[in-house]
Amino acid sequence: MKRFEDILAQCIDDVKAGKSSIEECLHKHPDAREQLEPLLRLAIDIGWTADVRPSTQFKVRARVWLMEQISLGDVVRRWRWPRYSVKMQLIPQRRFSMANIIVAIALALSALAGGTAYAAQASMPGDVLYPVKLRTEQAGMMLAGDDVARAERALDLAERRMKEIATLAERQRWQDMELAVEKYDYALEMVLARIQAAADGAGPAEILADLVAEATVSHLSVLDRVCDMAPDEARATIADARGIAELGHFRALEALAQVSPITAVGTNAAAAQGRLNRAGAMAERGDIDELENALLQFEAMAEFAEEISRIARQVGREVTMVEELVAEATFMHMEELVSVWERAPGQAQAAVRVAAANAMARHERAVQALEQRGAGTPASEVAPEGTQEQNRVLERVEQILDDSIPPALNLPGGGSAGCGCRGCRR
Repeated sequence: MKRFEDILAQCIDDVKAGKSSIEECLHKHPDAREQLEPLLRLAIDIGWTADVRPSTQFKVRARVWLMEQISLGDVVRRWRWPRYSVKMQLIPQRRFSMANIIVAIALALSALAGGTAYAAQASMPGDVLYPVKLRTEQAGMMLAGDDVARAERALDLAERRMKEIATLAERQRWQDMELAVEKYDYALEMVLARIQAAADGAGPAEILADLVAEATVSHLSVLDRVCDMAPDEARATIADARGIAELGHFRALEALAQVSPITAVGTNAAAAQGRLNRAGAMAERGDIDELENALLQFEAMAEFAEEISRIARQVGREVTMVEELVAEATFMHMEELVSVWERAPGQAQAAVRVAAANAMARHERAVQALEQRGAGTPASEVAPEGTQEQNRVLERVEQILDDSIPPALNLPGGGSAGCGCRGCRR
């Protein structure tokens, strides 16, 4: 098997000679593509230096100097420098791979060119220097170390992309939003791939998955604000970004549930509560499209809690505690949905009613699962004020459902102008 350095060197030679394109080289080496692509593009961008040849006068002076040094050879050998020779022996000899050399050359050339790489750090999608910024980040990824370090680096890049999305929205640069969302998707996918690669070490995988799950919840909040500013023509792109963040959230939780289902169900419950808070705010504003989109996101997260319970049973970890947490969370969801229903415009109350019915059904399933295990759910754990408060909430939900329960417990999709995720709108 060829070493990576040899593959990189051969690809550089082939592209420079016109024997193959960058894509053809990457196709030949699919296993090395992720590491090969950014370094190969950097190497090609560096270009060839001018053909420099020594003058005749320089050759003559160099020859004279060399002969003088040879004639002084005996003196040099007799002159001992113990102080410096010891220090030289202590200096570690380090071998640099061709990949490292290329990155170093690229960064050095950027500095010599007037700090282009540094200036590019403030660039946004659509700016001239933005490709330089991305190349510099890709080079940093290659030198980040092991899978854990690369996952942390990739998560940092996803955070940068989300900040760029927010900045573009503030500057009303909606025409560049699609590129920003595309790069956010790429960065988040890198994070999730590294989490999968680090899954053999449960500790790092658990920490990384929890960080990503929490980060994507924060990203959804950022996208809420962006959506509130977005014109109709930009909302489909924001919907895609929301779908990417939501899918990343679920994939991170799935990995987290394998090693710590309790942490996963707690993080997911907080995320679902955030979507209900959004639904309540949109109910007060009278924004029906966004209210229904928030309920769609809530439903997906609430349903995923049951998936976490299934994973907990499969791996045999903390099953009873997870189901107790799900029962508590579903009760609080019902309580919050009652509040949303009371604030929602009349034409949006049907969607809230369906969400309340689904929450009640999930709560009943969680309680039944606990009863089958003989665990039970003390009222003091489900409702802060005990059985009386629990009964009050359940009765209020039943009153809401008595108005008319739709035959199918599926929320209606958001309007075409909404910012719901693309998958939910299908």
